[in-house]
Amino acid sequence: MKLFFILAWRNLWRNKQRTLITTASVFFAVVLVLFTRSMQLGTYEHMIESTVQMSTGYLQIQAEEFWEKRSLDQSIEYSSRLIDSVTEHEHVTLITPRIESFALVSSGETTSGAAVFGIDPSKENRMNSLSERVERGSYFSEDREGVLIPSGLAENLDVSVEDTLVLLSQGYHGVSAAGAYPVIGILDIPNPDLSTGVVYMSLSQAQWFYGLGDRITAFAIMIDNPSSMPEVASTLRKIVPESYRIMTWREMMPELVQAIQVDNAGGIIMLGILYVVIAFGMFGTVMMMAVERKREFSVLSAVGTRKVTLSMTVLLETIAIALLGTFTGIALAFPILLYMNRNPIELTGSAAEAMVQYGYEPLIPFTLDPALFVNQPVVVFCIALFASAYPIFWITRIRISNALRV
Repeated sequence: MKLFFILAWRNLWRNKQRTLITTASVFFAVVLVLFTRSMQLGTYEHMIESTVQMSTGYLQIQAEEFWEKRSLDQSIEYSSRLIDSVTEHEHVTLITPRIESFALVSSGETTSGAAVFGIDPSKENRMNSLSERVERGSYFSEDREGVLIPSGLAENLDVSVEDTLVLLSQGYHGVSAAGAYPVIGILDIPNPDLSTGVVYMSLSQAQWFYGLGDRITAFAIMIDNPSSMPEVASTLRKIVPESYRIMTWREMMPELVQAIQVDNAGGIIMLGILYVVIAFGMFGTVMMMAVERKREFSVLSAVGTRKVTLSMTVLLETIAIALLGTFTGIALAFPILLYMNRNPIELTGSAAEAMVQYGYEPLIPFTLDPALFVNQPVVVFCIALFASAYPIFWITRIRISNALRV
């Protein structure tokens, strides 16, 4: 086997120009694949992280039918013991209680519908840095009651800090829920849906407002690595009571999953085109190498060299070109992607406005997912095997008498 490698390596450099051109085609294709996929997957990660931080968390513990009915009657007991059990999981970074419901919000003669979130101020701030979004007023404090509203809702209701909002809704088991709360802060939330239709109040205020006592509607859970979500979900299902339900962000936001799948399909098509280019480039080179050496192969066969040996040499040459182009491409792409991962591209102008309208920061992030750098050598290796199949078949069909005829 060592002899095969030596022969294959020497044969590659008999025609340096041809070998370098083929290696360069693989090299540039790998760099382009890594760059585009890193950007695409990084954007997905950023979208998911931004969305779960501001809304659902990666997972939630709920009553069995809460997500379908969205009724406070499907609330659950606040349990410190359950929080401690969940927090013990190595991948869980935060669990925060929430109350999610709806209310009519009015000021003067103007009324608007809004989602009401009852939150633990300190834990919620750890989850989504909500205090950093306060553009006027202040964040929740222990000695002050009130609500936080986004700038869009404040504009619709024509209110500012220190103004009073009246909330009217239906509470636990159909009781009337009504109250007047001062606006203590106005938030800058880019998402247009959240900016005009959400009210934040402290968990204790929300429990009193809806008559829930010590109950909540869900525990939102954050984890350190999205890839650990199935493992965490499986473990939590063994911990929580049977009447509770574990939901992942994929189940709670199917529209985001579908949007990513559709966009990812386009990326896969682009990858397919690049891999086809690589395959044809390698196939052409290997075929040319074989045809140019037709007389050489015939002489070797005539003196007793087995065709299996010749085929193995061609196969190793193809694999060497593929891996040489792949690893040099990775060597160049990795430091570039590392820099881009730490310094995302900041969008400006209309592109930035479009991102903000969808509720995301105007950034193009890049990922350094290890799978990205493992998959490329594997795929190119498979392409090399495919590209060498026909030349190997061609070698086995060589007729020595015809090949040696001058």
